[in-house]
Amino acid sequence: MKCIGILGCGNMGSAIGRAIATSDTLNCDLLLFDVDTDKAAILASDVSGTIASSIEELNKKADITILAIKPQVFPKAYPMLCEEKGHPYISIAAGVSIQTLSHHLDSDQIVRFMPNIAATVGKAVTAVASHDEADAAVKEFSIRVAKCFGTVTMLPESLFPAFIGISGSAIAFFYQFLHGISLGGTEAGIPYNKSVTIASETFAGAVELLNKSGSDPMALLTSVISAGGTTIAGIHELERGNLNGTLMSAVETTTKRAIELERLAQENV
Repeated sequence: MKCIGILGCGNMGSAIGRAIATSDTLNCDLLLFDVDTDKAAILASDVSGTIASSIEELNKKADITILAIKPQVFPKAYPMLCEEKGHPYISIAAGVSIQTLSHHLDSDQIVRFMPNIAATVGKAVTAVASHDEADAAVKEFSIRVAKCFGTVTMLPESLFPAFIGISGSAIAFFYQFLHGISLGGTEAGIPYNKSVTIASETFAGAVELLNKSGSDPMALLTSVISAGGTTIAGIHELERGNLNGTLMSAVETTTKRAIELERLAQENV
């Protein structure tokens, strides 16, 4: 049985640990470490895991280590991690490139994940990239790990900033849009909480229809619009407010900011 080490038991590390523990496709022991011993103890209790006494012990005993610590913590952790040369790693840290990890960890067995917050409910969309020299077995196992908490999209690492724009950060854009629609329902007389429920269930149905129909969003949109009807009147208002342009600018700005933060992260290691 493989042993997966998780370094960092915060929100994402804990979400990944719980997903692995309840997976039907992975049967692994979990070894955990966090400087906050209370966080490690809570997760260990939830997943029947074991707590390592140090980073060195975690890395020595684990077959693969998930790096779920904050980017700014990496410089302190590198000296302890790199004692196990060539060790396999999965990193979920934003802004820390595979090249940087490989250099400081003295390993080319590196896989990088870019999940979103929906990992906490097993519905993340996770971008995955790997070092060119990573073994096929390491890459295959890492993909199985990612599938424990959602779906996987294989992407070149260079496209991770764009992925953040349409997934990692865009989940917040969706909440903003849902909030605005719900405010409109409230203004029209439906209480806010009920408006949120109605709108969110409508969006869930819309996504299901999109997935099953095989159509693109524009084709489905035009199928809903009737000449002179209510929907075209609302679409007119969205066009008047330049919704598409605003959304495109939001993704573009997010992507640029992700690139900037990645550059700053490289400068600070």
